[in-house]
Amino acid sequence: MYRPKGLNIDIYLRKSRKDIDEEKRAIENGEDYDTLSKHRNQLLAIAKKEQHLILEIHEEVVSGEFISERPKIQQLIRRVESGITEAVLVMDLDRLGRGDMLDQGLLDRAFRYSETKIITPTDFYDPSDDSWELVFGVKSLVARQELKAITRRLQGGRHNSASEGKSISKKPPFGYLRDENLKLYPDPDNAWAVKKMFELMRDGKGRQAVSNELDRLGVKPPFTETWSPSTISEIIKNEVYMGHLIWGKFKSQKRNGKYIRKRTSPEEWIVKENAHEAIVSKELWDAANKSHSSRLRPSTKVGYSLSNPLAGVLRCHCCDYSMLNTPRKDRPNSYVRCTQKSCRDKQKNGILALVEERVLLGLREIVKSFEFTEEKREESSSVIPIKLKIIDKKETEKAQLNKQKDNLHDLLEQGVYDIKTFKSREIILSEKIEKIENEINELKEEIQQEEMYSKNINEYVPKVKHVIEAYYQTDDIEKKNQLLKSVLEKATYLRKKEWKELDHFEIHLFPKI
Repeated sequence: MYRPKGLNIDIYLRKSRKDIDEEKRAIENGEDYDTLSKHRNQLLAIAKKEQHLILEIHEEVVSGEFISERPKIQQLIRRVESGITEAVLVMDLDRLGRGDMLDQGLLDRAFRYSETKIITPTDFYDPSDDSWELVFGVKSLVARQELKAITRRLQGGRHNSASEGKSISKKPPFGYLRDENLKLYPDPDNAWAVKKMFELMRDGKGRQAVSNELDRLGVKPPFTETWSPSTISEIIKNEVYMGHLIWGKFKSQKRNGKYIRKRTSPEEWIVKENAHEAIVSKELWDAANKSHSSRLRPSTKVGYSLSNPLAGVLRCHCCDYSMLNTPRKDRPNSYVRCTQKSCRDKQKNGILALVEERVLLGLREIVKSFEFTEEKREESSSVIPIKLKIIDKKETEKAQLNKQKDNLHDLLEQGVYDIKTFKSREIILSEKIEKIENEINELKEEIQQEEMYSKNINEYVPKVKHVIEAYYQTDDIEKKNQLLKSVLEKATYLRKKEWKELDHFEIHLFPKI
C-alpha cells in the first residue's frame, strides 16, 4: 500500500475505552502503564521512518464522546480547515471521533474540503480519492456501531450485577465496605455511626442537630470536612441500609454536551432485597424517614429564634423560592420579599402581617368551600352505589364485545368473513370497547373524587379549624409555623410592580390533602 513521505503533519492522541480499562488493570496489578505515552512513541517512530515534519502534537486529556466535549480535536479541526497541516497522524480513524452523524459530518467536511490526509500505523486515507466517502462513511458507521455495542455490553453487565445484588457504584455507601465479589458488608469503623444517625432522627432530632452530634463524636463524613444536612438526608433516605440494593433510580442524559441527571420511575428500578447485611432494621428505617419527612421546624441561625410564622410556607409565585422575612428598624412593619434577582422586576415586597392574615383567611375559605359542598351532598343521597352498578353493567358489555371480537378470528379462519369484512367489523368492535373503557374510567374517577371529598370533610376540615383556632391562641412563632405546615404544602405570593395598594396582592394556598 502506498504511503506518502515527507509531509507536514499534526499528531492526535486520545485514549479509547479499551485503553482506560487496560490502564485500570495495570494499576490494580501494580504496573506502570501510560497509554498516551505508548501511542506517542509509536506515532513518533512512524513519523521518523516516513520522514514527516511534525508541526504540533494534540493530546486529548479529557474524555468525551462528542467533538463539543474535546477541546484538542476542536483545535485540530480548525488547523485542518485553515490548511496549516497536510496530514494528521493518528492511531486509528475512530480516535478522531465516533460520535453521532453531526460529528462525522464535521470531520468529513474539514478533511475533504482542505484535502488533508489521515495516516494511521496501518492505513492511509486521501480525501481527494474517489473512494474517500465510501471508506470514511463505512469506517465511521462501524466505529459508531462498535461504540453502541460496547455501551450495551457495559449496561447489560451493570444490569446483571445489580440484579445479583452486587454494588456497582464508584464507591460503596458510607458505613459499608465492598468485597472482591462486589458484595457490601458493614464497615466496623462507621456502621455504628449510620445506626446512630437513624436513631437520632427517629428520636426527633433535625438534620443539623444530627450533623453537629456526628462532628462532636469525631465521625469523618464521606465527602467534606464536616457533616451537612444534605448528606444526612441522603443517608436516611437510602434503602441500602436496610440491606436492599436499588439500581437505576437516576438516569444521565446528555443535552448540549452536558449530562443532566433525571430521576426515573420506580418501574425502571432494579430492586434486590436482602442483598447484603443490613445496618438498620426496617422499623428503624421507617421511623427515621417518617420523622425526617414530617419535620416542621425551618432552619434558623444558631442562637436565633424563629421570627417568621410563614418560614418555609410562603413561596414566590414567579420562581417558587421561599420568601424572606426582612425586619426594618426604620419602619413599623416587617416585610416579605423574594431574594432572587430574576424577580426584582416582577415582584414587590409585602407587609408580613397582611400576608399572614390573608393566609389565614384562605384557610377559612377552604373550610367554607368544603362545608358548602357537603351541604349540597347531604341534600341528595350519595350516587356512588348507582355509579358502581353502572360500572358492573358496562364491564359485562365490555366482556361480551371482547368475546365477539375473539369470534371474528374464528369466522375469518372458517372462511365466513373475508379480510375486508373482518377488518371493518374488528374496527367497529374495537371502537365500542374503547368507548366503554373510557366511560368506566370516568365513572371511577368521579367515585374517587367523591370519596376524597368525604375524607376531606371528615379529616382535613376539622384539622384546619383546629389550626385556625390554635393559631390565634398562641404567640409562639415556631408553634404558629408548625400549625401552618401541618395543613399546607405551601402558599404562593404575587404582588406585581404596577399594584400600588399595600393590600393588593394574591395568595394561592396548596392544602396538604
